[in-house]
Amino acid sequence: MNECFQRVVFLSRVALVHRGVDSTPRQPDLFVLSPLQPEGVTKEQLADEVCLATGFRPKDGEMRVNVKKRSISMNTTNAVMSQKLKSYVYAGFTNQTIYSCELNTTSSNNDIYDLCADLYPDKAKLNFYLLVMNSVRVVFTKALAFSTILTIRAVLF
Repeated sequence: MNECFQRVVFLSRVALVHRGVDSTPRQPDLFVLSPLQPEGVTKEQLADEVCLATGFRPKDGEMRVNVKKRSISMNTTNAVMSQKLKSYVYAGFTNQTIYSCELNTTSSNNDIYDLCADLYPDKAKLNFYLLVMNSVRVVFTKALAFSTILTIRAVLF
């Protein structure tokens, strides 16, 4: 880690240590965030889309947001420092559909992730068989209980 240390002594009792900011370059993590479209709302009424860049250094850079048939450039000099991560965060807003965004040779696109990609068909088949077996068990248990009750009723009455 690149850190500069300067020690200043005040009246030989208080020591002040200044640690310089780590200036090693770091690539950003990019995310394209789109608002959900409620029923009955048109695309023109939706809020802005966002290209969110997190965890990058240095602060100065140029974010390119690719929209339909053109590219929008945004300067990241207004990026905010995350005190916990010691890196910068920047959000680029546009009222158009973002197809992809780029910052410091890193890019991200607006692919819609398949929410069902984590389903395993063979496990789904096994779950179906277990469900059928449990329902058959319930039906047989009910049939046995009713036949027992009817037999006791016929014997006693």
